[in-house]
Amino acid sequence: MSVRWPQNGPRPGVPPRQAREEAAREQAKPADSKSSSKPAAKGPTTGKPATGGRAGARPAEGDKDSAQGGVHRDGMESGTQRGSAEGLAGGSARGTPEGLAPGTTRETAPTARNAQSTPNPGQAPQLQDPRLARQAPTVSTESARERDVAEEGSSEDARAALEGRAKLRAAVVERLVRGLTEVEQKLAAFLENPGRQGVVTLPVVLSESSVTYEFWKLVSVEADDRNFLCHALGLPVSTDDAPLLMTLRDEVHAAFGEFHHSPEGKQARAGYEAVLARYETARIQPVISGHDVGPVAAECARLQLPCGLEFTRSLLLSPLQLAVALSPEEGTAKQVMVAGLTLPQLGSLVGHLRRLNPMLNNSQVRQFLLLAATDIKNALRKPLGDAEVERVQELAKQLLRLQAMAMLHV
Repeated sequence: MSVRWPQNGPRPGVPPRQAREEAAREQAKPADSKSSSKPAAKGPTTGKPATGGRAGARPAEGDKDSAQGGVHRDGMESGTQRGSAEGLAGGSARGTPEGLAPGTTRETAPTARNAQSTPNPGQAPQLQDPRLARQAPTVSTESARERDVAEEGSSEDARAALEGRAKLRAAVVERLVRGLTEVEQKLAAFLENPGRQGVVTLPVVLSESSVTYEFWKLVSVEADDRNFLCHALGLPVSTDDAPLLMTLRDEVHAAFGEFHHSPEGKQARAGYEAVLARYETARIQPVISGHDVGPVAAECARLQLPCGLEFTRSLLLSPLQLAVALSPEEGTAKQVMVAGLTLPQLGSLVGHLRRLNPMLNNSQVRQFLLLAATDIKNALRKPLGDAEVERVQELAKQLLRLQAMAMLHV
């Protein structure tokens, strides 16, 4: 006689279905979860099977449903635990090589890209205006074009400044040629006058300071002339007086250098020296001012600019002339310059020496004045005073007596 077991009842040696499902669930859990759940899994395997036909089978079906629900829930929990464990293990293993923090997986790494790409449910998506995208290269192109225009403008300004300064120097050279030619013509005309007295004074000064003042006095009166000069020198119209005057002085100094090397300047200088040689032959001593003492010196003092001797020295100086110096140290044995007397006083002294000794030539007149202005004991130069003037006159008289004795002995 065969014994039939109920369909859903437990069988000897075979664990019930709930026990099998729990065993499968325990196998799916991590090792530590298995060790903690083994006693609970073994419990149902030792229980006795329930009897009772169909009535006993219904609870088994309920248990089956609850067991299946538990399987699903436990499966989710175990899957979550297994995924978390694997993510922790994999993240800690891959985080350092791939630049992720330990415990952070690539899928869960909080990056700025994910934060920016994640839409906000409460915020409407912002669309970029295509017109702005088209205008961006236009702005860069316009800035590049403006930069090119600015560079071209600066280069044009620099070129205009160079041209303006060149024109200014050319005007100064022309002024020097014209001035030297005019002095030559005046000296030549005076040489033809029979009423000469052995001396001629020239109150004309042609120096860097005098030429600079010719431009500066126009600038100080008219604002338009000042603006024109600023543009010619390449300076802004708001430039102060001191830098403007200093720049003008530099250009005038450069023009004087060009005059000495230019063909026109050499020709004018040669004609001037030729007239002075004629004066030397005629025993007429030209007397001139060695420096400019005009208002430009006061203007430089007001603007706190240097005003050296080279700036005020006259271009008309020549070894064949006698000049008035500003300091006793000026002048050499070749270029005689004396200090302490004005131009009219020095001219009167030379004329008086000519009357005391009509036989004096120009070289003797210059040597007498050089001896009178030299301290022989101390080897120093000194200005001419009353004592020096008396000494010069006495030298002229002594020379006249010697010349008369020489004529009598002959």
